[in-house]
Amino acid sequence: MMQTVTRRNSKDSVFVRLFQDKKNVLKLYKDLHPEATGITEDDIQIETLQSMMVNGLYNDLGFLVRDQYILLVEAQSAWNPNMPIRMLIYLAETYKKYLQDTRQSPHRSWRVHLPRPELYVVYSGSQKVPDMISLRNDFFDGNSDADLKIRILYAADQTIYGQYVRFCQIFDENRHQYGNRLQCAKFTVEQALEEGCLSEFLLKHRSEVITMMEQLFDEEAARAAFLEDEKQHQFKEGEAKGRAEGILKIAINMLQAGIFTKESIVIATGLPMETINELAAQGV
Repeated sequence: MMQTVTRRNSKDSVFVRLFQDKKNVLKLYKDLHPEATGITEDDIQIETLQSMMVNGLYNDLGFLVRDQYILLVEAQSAWNPNMPIRMLIYLAETYKKYLQDTRQSPHRSWRVHLPRPELYVVYSGSQKVPDMISLRNDFFDGNSDADLKIRILYAADQTIYGQYVRFCQIFDENRHQYGNRLQCAKFTVEQALEEGCLSEFLLKHRSEVITMMEQLFDEEAARAAFLEDEKQHQFKEGEAKGRAEGILKIAINMLQAGIFTKESIVIATGLPMETINELAAQGV
């Protein structure tokens, strides 16, 4: 009998749900800008990119504050060194939408108005990470006219993003202890409440959060079944064509399926990230 399992990025789903509420977005902004005492919920406009609107693109959280600042925030439990590129795409698409919404054109002879960008990653993994990453430094060894900087938020503290980081740590602790069972989701919520972590949100949405995790179980099981089927099929072919070719085919099929992260493909196949990036660049 197959056990129900929790999806590894269920924490990220909690992040997205947490910041659907403008009250929590306001808390986030004030945590990042404690000097902004006069900002209210009415000053905030959520601008998260939706996949059905922007050619398959989706980011975790984007919001506009008084038409002056645009903040883009991503939640990551596995470190992604490509965040400067992803943020560059998010920012370009967000500005494109902003210009359309405000009926401005970059082709006119006068300068358009743009809100100032601030870019953040909320990182909840265990890897040691820098406080900031940069397009210029991380991709071009400091030798580029173009740059984009992202601040990394990883401390488990009393800020709303810090409470989310702690929620993720609790999740991982329970996942290690209880495995991938549904029990993990329930214990995560209960322990977070005991520690006063995201209490208001979890008390209000406890059943919804647990149900949201439950709905992801079948998807995780389907992914595991897909991977196992692909392994069996490709390794049989690999007996004739060579094991290396079979593993490469698995990676290609996983990329084409569109439901696996590059990190999960690396883990499943043992291929280096460089090879996976090359395959993705080829559009396989």
